[in-house]
Amino acid sequence: MSLDNPRGVIITIRRAEDDCRNPCIFRWDILRDGWGPSGFMLFQHTSDGLKKVEGKHNSPPPQTFKLTGYEVETEELLPGQTLRRNIGHPYSFWDHLIAGERYELFWPGAQYALWAWGTLREHWDQEIGVNLRLSRVIIPRGACCSLTCVEDEGLSISEPDDPRVEKSERIPGTPYISVFLESPSAISKTERLHIIVNITYDGLTNEDCEAIYADAKPIIIHDYPFSRDNFRLQRRCHDYDPLKNSDDDPPQWKSYFDDERNEGWMIVEEPDVEVNVTDSMFFRSLQPGESLIRRVSLGFTDLHTDTVVGDTYRYEYWGGCID
Repeated sequence: MSLDNPRGVIITIRRAEDDCRNPCIFRWDILRDGWGPSGFMLFQHTSDGLKKVEGKHNSPPPQTFKLTGYEVETEELLPGQTLRRNIGHPYSFWDHLIAGERYELFWPGAQYALWAWGTLREHWDQEIGVNLRLSRVIIPRGACCSLTCVEDEGLSISEPDDPRVEKSERIPGTPYISVFLESPSAISKTERLHIIVNITYDGLTNEDCEAIYADAKPIIIHDYPFSRDNFRLQRRCHDYDPLKNSDDDPPQWKSYFDDERNEGWMIVEEPDVEVNVTDSMFFRSLQPGESLIRRVSLGFTDLHTDTVVGDTYRYEYWGGCID
C-alpha cells in the first residue's frame, strides 16, 4: 500500500445460505463499523512476532437508526448475496505506518443490532436496531490480509477510457448541440481555476452532421449529459515527443481518475417522483441559437498527486447523448 497514494482495501460481507428466503436489511458503516472500536485491528510483523498497532478509532455505531430513504451504508440482502465495500486505507492507524514494514489487517469479529427482516422500502421512516428486539447479527473473526507499505507506487496502469463521442455520430434531424469551454491557461497551487462551459443549441443536424438553422424549434433537455462525468481531466504524458508522429509513440494525453474521490453509483429503489419539466432545475428550454452556461471549478488538489510545476493538463468535454 502506497503511503503517498493509497488505493484502499476491498472487503466482502456475505449473508449465509439459510432456510429463510426472506430478504433482510443490514447496515454496515465504513468509519464506525470498519474503523470503530470493534472494527479492524492492525498488527506489525517484527522479529519477535506480531505487534499490535495502537490506533485512534472512530466512534461506535448507534444502537438504533431511522431509515429515511436510500443511503449507501444500508443494504438489502437475500441468502447468499454479498455486499462489497472499499474501506479505504487504515485511517485509525495511518500515523503509525512505516514504509518498508509489513502489517496484518485482522477482523476480530463483531455483533450488529442495525438489521431487520424485510426490504428497504418496507422500513422507510422506521427505526431499526435494539428496539426491534432481534438477535444480533454476528460476523465472526478470522478474515485478514497482509499489507506492505511503500513510499510511492507510482502511476498505476489504468483501464482504457471510454471512447470519445465523435461528431460523426450525430443523427440527422436531431438537435445540434455544441459545447465550448473557456478558462485561464494556468492553475495556481493556492487558487482554484474556474472554467466556463457554454452549451449552445445551434439548430438541427443535417446529413453531413453539420448544423442547420432552418425548421429548428425550441427544445427541452435534461442537463445530465453536461455533468462532470462527461468531462475528462487529462495530463500530457512525460514521455511524449511532439517532434515525432507515429503509432509507436506513447499517447500524448492520459485521463486522470482519482479513485479516492470517485463517489461511484447508487442503485436507488425509492418511490417514483413525478417531475414537471418546467419546475425542475435539471431541465432547460432552449430556443435555436440560445445557450446555457455552466461553471466548473478545479483546484491543485484535483490534479494527480505527483504533479509538479510545468505539467500540462487539459479539461475536455468527452461528448454525451441526450435521450
